[in-house]
Amino acid sequence: MKTVVIIANPKPNSFNHAISNSVVAGLKKANKKYEIWDLYEMKFNPIISKEEFELFGYAEYDGTLEHFMNVLRDECEQIVLIYPIVFFEMPAILKGFLDRVFIGTLIKEGEDPINWMPSISIEKTFIIETSLGDMWSLAGNQNRKQNEVLTAQIMRRIGLNNPIIEIYKNLATSTLEEREEFLKRIEQQFSSFNI
Repeated sequence: MKTVVIIANPKPNSFNHAISNSVVAGLKKANKKYEIWDLYEMKFNPIISKEEFELFGYAEYDGTLEHFMNVLRDECEQIVLIYPIVFFEMPAILKGFLDRVFIGTLIKEGEDPINWMPSISIEKTFIIETSLGDMWSLAGNQNRKQNEVLTAQIMRRIGLNNPIIEIYKNLATSTLEEREEFLKRIEQQFSSFNI
């Protein structure tokens, strides 16, 4: 079994990529298998086609997603999502990935129009968000804990279980030492495989 690391930042020299490198360094120390999916580098198409949308709820998906499906269904025990906050949300490319890959795998269950079961189930989910500032001080009407609870509920509904959410905020004003300390901590977490 392996860890899938998904990065959603168009800049190859970004702090998100440095975080990914720390995750991978930790996994290597733990002798764990991994696969990196850099959505921008892969030129992932986040747009759901009309045909895909019509298949929603039948666990059918576009054939170009076959590799993602096979790895997530058969080989993945842990997934790591790494991305910058863009207007208080994940980048559109990652949202499109979740829409096309995970929502596309849901199976309608029973007569209830919103009762869905995931056909993919991943044991551990680690979400690492970065923000240039403190988005929660900017969004006075939002509550960080409520947002984390909602994110965790959504992740579980699509088959991403036991979500842990880590937010590195104030990236724009953080020091090199603070960023390096964060990267070391991430590497340590993944080297002990204790997340």
